[in-house]
Amino acid sequence: MSRDSKVFIGNVPSDCRESDIESFFRGIGEVRDIVLKNNYGFCEFVDYYDAKDAVKEKDGERLLGTRVRVEFAKGERGGGGGGGDRGGSGSGGNGGGGNRGGDRSCVYVGNIPNDCREQDIMSFFQGFGRIKQVMLKRGFAFAMFEDERDAEDAVRDMSGKKLRGERVKLEFAKGEKRGSDRDRYEGGSGYRVRVDGLSSSTAWQDLKDYMKQAGEVLYCKAHHDRQGEGMCEFQKRGDMEWAMDKLDNTELDGRRIRISMEGGGSGGGGGGG
Repeated sequence: MSRDSKVFIGNVPSDCRESDIESFFRGIGEVRDIVLKNNYGFCEFVDYYDAKDAVKEKDGERLLGTRVRVEFAKGERGGGGGGGDRGGSGSGGNGGGGNRGGDRSCVYVGNIPNDCREQDIMSFFQGFGRIKQVMLKRGFAFAMFEDERDAEDAVRDMSGKKLRGERVKLEFAKGEKRGSDRDRYEGGSGYRVRVDGLSSSTAWQDLKDYMKQAGEVLYCKAHHDRQGEGMCEFQKRGDMEWAMDKLDNTELDGRRIRISMEGGGSGGGGGGG
């Protein structure tokens, strides 16, 4: 019975104490034991039905400002911060598991200061749940949340707030997950824009990362036909139009870029995609 009445608490704030866990579950039932680890913990109830109520009523609620997971423990695992994650995807720090939330767990952070660090992004989102990864670029970043509900809260509550003195824009990232970049592409099937004014330090990978905030990018090239000029092809017309409307005359790697529709949709040319 003792194992059945033990619940796993995931995404626990680092400053959480046993008394905070007791307060969190107050009114649910008598607690027999609490074990706190790094970013997670276990709470054992005297009665199985109290544990069942705790899982039903407290999963997804906030503990010290952070949304936590509450579920039946599936055996106490040593060290690695995992315990009965739904779908069997463990919650370790290597960002592997299945991202069922798709793009809605990845938040685009626009207009960040040039001297912004990864820790600044983490601090900005403090209290909105665990962040698995931060991808920092010049002028923008992506923050990958473990739970898409936390990402939704962050976008709703923090968009337009100031980060190191700059008012930032938050949106759900529209592009595919990073890492699938060498796209299987033969050219000519999407909607293209021409990009002028690229910095000599901007590679096609950087341009592609920047354009992903508009939507799925099929293909990119930079400085291929002419220094300072690039091309980006989107899968959807709406994404191309969004890029022309929102990203034209914005700054990338210290240079203001201009984006215009490229005539026709044929030809691929050689580039990196």
